[in-house]
Amino acid sequence: MTNTTLTWLRHSNSFWGHSILAIIAGLLIAVTFPAFSFAPGVFLGIFFLVLAIRGSGFFRGFALGSLAGIAFYGLVLKWLTTYLGLLPWVALSIAEGLIFGVAVGVMAVIWKWLANLNLGKAKPFVIAFAIATVYTAREYVASQFPFGGLPWARGGLSQVENHLAKWVWAVDIAGLTFLIAFVSALVALKFLNPLPQGSGLYLRGRSWVPTVAVFTVFFVTPFALVLDTSAQAGTMKVAAVQGNANAGLFAVNPPGSILDKHIAVSRELIASGKAKGIDLMVWPENSADLDPVTMAAPRDKVTQFVDEELKAPLLFGNKTFRGLDYFNEVDLWLPERGLTDWYDKKRPVPFGEYVPNRPFFMSLAPDMIGLIGWDMSAGTRDGIFNIPGKGQVGSLICFEVTIDDLNYDLVNSGAQAIMIQTNSSDFGKSEQGVQMAAISRMRAIETGRTVVSISTVGVSGIYHPDGSVEHELPTFTPAAMVSEIPLRTDITPAVAFGRYVEPATFWLSTLLFPMAIVGNFVARRKRKKQS
Repeated sequence: MTNTTLTWLRHSNSFWGHSILAIIAGLLIAVTFPAFSFAPGVFLGIFFLVLAIRGSGFFRGFALGSLAGIAFYGLVLKWLTTYLGLLPWVALSIAEGLIFGVAVGVMAVIWKWLANLNLGKAKPFVIAFAIATVYTAREYVASQFPFGGLPWARGGLSQVENHLAKWVWAVDIAGLTFLIAFVSALVALKFLNPLPQGSGLYLRGRSWVPTVAVFTVFFVTPFALVLDTSAQAGTMKVAAVQGNANAGLFAVNPPGSILDKHIAVSRELIASGKAKGIDLMVWPENSADLDPVTMAAPRDKVTQFVDEELKAPLLFGNKTFRGLDYFNEVDLWLPERGLTDWYDKKRPVPFGEYVPNRPFFMSLAPDMIGLIGWDMSAGTRDGIFNIPGKGQVGSLICFEVTIDDLNYDLVNSGAQAIMIQTNSSDFGKSEQGVQMAAISRMRAIETGRTVVSISTVGVSGIYHPDGSVEHELPTFTPAAMVSEIPLRTDITPAVAFGRYVEPATFWLSTLLFPMAIVGNFVARRKRKKQS
């Protein structure tokens, strides 16, 4: 960088210049995620975001943060346009971007307050801590609101391709978000407040030592973490089948064709001999397009396949009515016994599986809302399945992999491995499938469990507790994968304590914000009196 550029970054107060900086920050954070996977992006993005809001109050911070947030979500969620069009993408990007903006406004107010306090040499560390706290709290709010939230593209998920991913074993995904934001903000604060040019090279270099030391500890520590992947409760031979079936919201298929495709691919696997001795076969979400629970023909088809050909338990996705309630569920079908257990999706996707405030949204977009003919109900059963003679696996359906508590609850309830059953047909060959696979991979590290992620069309893969990838199937291809996976019982620090990290940052932010408002008001009154 030239001296002119450095001077502008440190001292310019141009709103329009800072607006461009904020947009660049949002885009840099976005390209950290698949399919770009530019790992330094989130660090650079938060660095530039801190530079952009320097000296801001709430409203300026909100405006700059909203620009950054809309740019971030607009790029990272562009897969929404694949089949759903522009409206959901624009609406969601703006809604989440405004939440981002509120958080940055809060961040700016707290920063201004802390900057006026006599904190000595600890000041940049305290301010960086506060910035990281609010940044992480923003992800907590976005994971809850609106309509159950969107826990997607969280900072901690961005490092899945490198050794920093190991941090989630210890501090969970939210904890890694906090650490990333903390070190990025700390470097930005040091950049904004260098020693004067006349201080000499030695003194200026020495002033960077604490910041460099913190960054080094953050970067080096994961190298010392050796993540255990051993089998603690035996192993389970699992076959996962990707039927390459178009099970999308807008798809028109002959009734039963999706079920037939999964049976056909499974038969090929059995005929190849690779499925010999398997303990469990797993199909994805919506792999049964006719309900074997309530309809005789698909029930007979599944029963015949399981009893006479597979001769092993089958765990598959289904949709069924119980009374007037409609559920997206996973069914366990055993040889000679049929349906023995099921799990109903606990967090149906708003505007995908149910419509909140249906009359209101129907008046805005009747054609789109009309595509969701019947609202799915939220389940209450646990996702634990006992596989006779082998052990317990947990199941989550599609988007549920993004929700911390559901993952932690599975492990705490006895899941020794985790099955993620998903349907990505509505998103084509976009980044959605790659991003979801990355989340599954990070969950394997966080929970200390092997994760088998199986999709109708991909990305499907098997991910181990050290983050290693055993299989990934080609997308939009009929395929299957077989693995002898370890069954594990350890509880990781992330599972034990992770559910408290984000709420703690939220409540700390809500405590600091009014204190900062009062502190800034008092400081302003003092300045007026002195003038």
